[in-house]
Amino acid sequence: MGIISKELLHFNRKMKIVALVIGISAVLTLFFLWRYMEQKSMGENAAYKAPMHVYSAAEKLMVREKFNKALKKYARSRKMLEAIKGIDLTTDFYYAIVNNAIGTVHLRLGVYGNGDKPIRLRSDLGRNPEEIKLALEYFNQSVGAYKKWLKLHRPGAKELAALAESRKGVAEDKIEMRPFERYERALSVSLTNCGLAWRYLNDFDRAQNYYNEALALWSQNRTAKHNLEDMEKVLAEEAAAARGEKLPPAGKSKAGSEGIQKKLDN
Repeated sequence: MGIISKELLHFNRKMKIVALVIGISAVLTLFFLWRYMEQKSMGENAAYKAPMHVYSAAEKLMVREKFNKALKKYARSRKMLEAIKGIDLTTDFYYAIVNNAIGTVHLRLGVYGNGDKPIRLRSDLGRNPEEIKLALEYFNQSVGAYKKWLKLHRPGAKELAALAESRKGVAEDKIEMRPFERYERALSVSLTNCGLAWRYLNDFDRAQNYYNEALALWSQNRTAKHNLEDMEKVLAEEAAAARGEKLPPAGKSKAGSEGIQKKLDN
């Protein structure tokens, strides 16, 4: 569950801010990723079946916004995975997905709160930094597992070049992703979540680095792209407002992330 997408927050009549928080697109991304891994590896270790069944139930609760119930099921799934003998949790795909899912719930609570206070202003977001920091602990476990597996199993330069050559002229929907590519996409999702967490901890440089790393792994990660663009836009607006200036209409500014950073530094 990893799981960040767009949601419009209406703060007043004149302002609409795109807050890229928990939604369904990344849920589906990781859901299908682990479903594929299930087909490939659960035959080797059927012990995965029960904990990932609980994980699937938690996903359904998450989509229905039953966050606390989802969190309990994710935690249960995590404990069940920890009880499986003979697996290395530091590189385990399923364990990484569940950790990412738990982090997502804490991130959602940290950014939006538990619903007891209305969100009307941008400053109402991210009021629970402790929840966001807790989310990062789970995201970091997820990121660490994916990276360790990829360090051990990602093909070398020659094999990657041969793979790219073999796919020339093949329709994208006919290409079957290799396991390392699925790990890269799952890692990209977790890195995106880290970026959003650091954004709401007000460490924008670190957030930008995570978004860029996510996009370097998976250039079609639309959530990371939108998150990065949204953050840069908000920073540019705040910098311009502090100088008493107005930004040009959307689409007419040539300032990218580097230009925005220069403005903020001045």
